[in-house]
Amino acid sequence: MELEFRNIQEDVIWDGYVQNLLNYSFLTSSARYRYNEKVGVKTLRIAIFEKDWFVGIIFATVGDSKLFGKYLECKHSPTLIENRGDFFGQILDYVKNIGKENNCFMLRFSPLTQENLEISNFYKNHSLIKAPIHNVDALISQYVDLSKDLEILRRDMNKTKRNLLNRSLKDESVTVKIFKDDSQFEVFKEFHIQTTRLKGYKDRPVDMLIEELKEQISDNMFYILIGYYNDKPIGFWQCTVYGKNMHLYQAGTDTEFREKNVNISYVLYWETLKLAKEIGCEKLDLFGGVVPVGYENKKHPWKGVNDFKESLGGQKVTYMHSRDYPLKKLTYYFYYVISTLRTRGKGYTTNW
Repeated sequence: MELEFRNIQEDVIWDGYVQNLLNYSFLTSSARYRYNEKVGVKTLRIAIFEKDWFVGIIFATVGDSKLFGKYLECKHSPTLIENRGDFFGQILDYVKNIGKENNCFMLRFSPLTQENLEISNFYKNHSLIKAPIHNVDALISQYVDLSKDLEILRRDMNKTKRNLLNRSLKDESVTVKIFKDDSQFEVFKEFHIQTTRLKGYKDRPVDMLIEELKEQISDNMFYILIGYYNDKPIGFWQCTVYGKNMHLYQAGTDTEFREKNVNISYVLYWETLKLAKEIGCEKLDLFGGVVPVGYENKKHPWKGVNDFKESLGGQKVTYMHSRDYPLKKLTYYFYYVISTLRTRGKGYTTNW
């Protein structure tokens, strides 16, 4: 059966389609689409139909590498209601045409699908290659089931971390406030810069990140929890709500704060759980920073973040490794070699 591909213009209609999928995230939301358009990133949001039955989505962006040229990336897509190889064959042909029209040297699929024999066979039979990257965009993450009672979620925490939480909750000098507007962007900006500098990782310029958060505010997706010690802000968790999910998108702390026995991150986690349950979310996604299965006790740049998130409880979820389709084989060959060396040279693994 031939599929139909519809370019969707209306935000409400698009978000309705996305949230009909089993797995989805705000990286395919209308807020992210509008942000991409605002900063000049060409983006397509395409709903897929069999006859008049909705079967899935493609959210594709045209990126530009200074060294290799343009590429087409499908973040958290194509994601389908039913994973069928014949569907993916038609989708590949459709996306290949988009890539060629935009002079891309490759295209990348990253569906939110756990290991699936049907898709694996499709990838193998159509020469899609495991991308030479680590698990970016939360393709491995830690999920917390919000259907559980709060006290059960507390008991799911690592015992030592649970004791730290309980001690901090009894400390009247430690408080948390929740905001849904842009009033705390200066705090966000200061702590985000401090945290990225301390951890030594690169992110978008913080002002660009704030532009994305403004789009989330306009769609009522944005929450920021600020932790205080004696009324002075010392840390934040910024959470993005999309459909049934709450995602921990950004977090940061005052890196100069050294008060003993106060770890604001655990208090922020606890208050986030309470907020997520209160507004009816079904899942808290700690959104990446998690090492692949089997790498928990190995040297890895994310080991500290991984250990922290695992200490909170929940379950590690791994989606299929991103796959690339070369449109310009020679260019892709050089890209593959350089990207592999760069990724592994930084201490990450390209096998997950």
